[in-house]
Amino acid sequence: MKKQDINRAYMLSLIAVLGPSRELGLRNGLLWHISEDLRHFKALTLGHTVIMGRRTYESLGKPLPGRNNIVISRSGEKLEEVLAAINDQTEVFIIGGAQIYRQTMPMADRLYITHVQAPLPPEGADVFFPPIDPLQWREISRQDFSRGVTFLYPFSFVTYERRQTPSLSATPAATRRN
Repeated sequence: MKKQDINRAYMLSLIAVLGPSRELGLRNGLLWHISEDLRHFKALTLGHTVIMGRRTYESLGKPLPGRNNIVISRSGEKLEEVLAAINDQTEVFIIGGAQIYRQTMPMADRLYITHVQAPLPPEGADVFFPPIDPLQWREISRQDFSRGVTFLYPFSFVTYERRQTPSLSATPAATRRN
């Protein structure tokens, strides 16, 4: 599914916490609990629609308050139908899991990523975020932290926006090939 496949007026954003190799989680849970990240997540998503997979919803245990929660499952409504039906939002957030991130990455407008520089649990990770291609995404803001109040490792809040693909007519004549 590509961005142009769905006509929408809202910005589609993916939000996640990633380890150095794009690690997302282990056994349907987060790898790290960073209070600053939880506050950041809440500030960004409050008052908006959040879309998640069934397992992500089960890991939360309840709907997130102050947000329109939409849960996608393989046997329910298709993601494309859900996205096409949203018409009253300025920004919609995809909050997990890995399969829904993979499905929506090609059409996303923005990424809110908390990059964590911390050791993985001994068991490692079993789910990963799709690659963030620097040819498609540009960093527009960054907040670095040497540690959290209770979290002992560095992390950063990074916002990426999709790069606009230049059209052929915008290519300078000197670099065009005939």
